[in-house]
Amino acid sequence: MTDEPPADGPDSDPADDRMPAEPATDRDPTRDPPQPMTDDTDRTTTDSDRTETSDDWEPADSSGFDRPSTDDLRGLLDRVGLAALSLLAVVAGWGFYTQSGSAIRTWFDPAYQSVALAVFNLAVLLVALAGVTHQLRRIRATESGGSE
Repeated sequence: MTDEPPADGPDSDPADDRMPAEPATDRDPTRDPPQPMTDDTDRTTTDSDRTETSDDWEPADSSGFDRPSTDDLRGLLDRVGLAALSLLAVVAGWGFYTQSGSAIRTWFDPAYQSVALAVFNLAVLLVALAGVTHQLRRIRATESGGSE
């Protein structure tokens, strides 16, 4: 018996058996995970390197501003509409107030005009105070987390 390994066939060369097809490594591929091809040990991870993992994250567009969602646009349009209607209400309210004073001066006898204007101004003041009180209660209820 010889100590030579068995040949694969009658024409196999014993020199082919001496050089393995792949270089030998010291690690066991079934036990050790594969190592990266590059060395990243000198790189430090910063907050800018990390990405967000939340579901509602959207990438920024090329202009540098985040693209607003549909709910954000609807809320913005609601606020713009509210501001426009509030401005219209202030202008109309001022017009009503001045025209009411002119109507009182026209319809009432000069002796009673000051009394009628005082009653009208008192009514406007009471309505404004009721509105301010209502809004302050709503704001305080919202800040404290309660509901009316």
